[in-house]
Amino acid sequence: MIVPNKIISIDESVIYKAAKILPKIDGITQVTTLYSKNKRLFVDIPEFIEALDVLFALNKIELNINNGVIKVA
Repeated sequence: MIVPNKIISIDESVIYKAAKILPKIDGITQVTTLYSKNKRLFVDIPEFIEALDVLFALNKIELNINNGVIKVA
């Protein structure tokens, strides 16, 4: 779930988790490296991808699809 509601707490929401991983992106970071360092925050990989989607939609990160790296925008 992306947003918190009566059932989903703020700590379980993807928006909260996206905010937690944003400061951990140092310069240019591999997506796989970022996931392996932060996988304890996420239930599964699709939830991690949702967090990256949120950051991308908010123009907080840029993705280079050629080499799979992200950087802070």
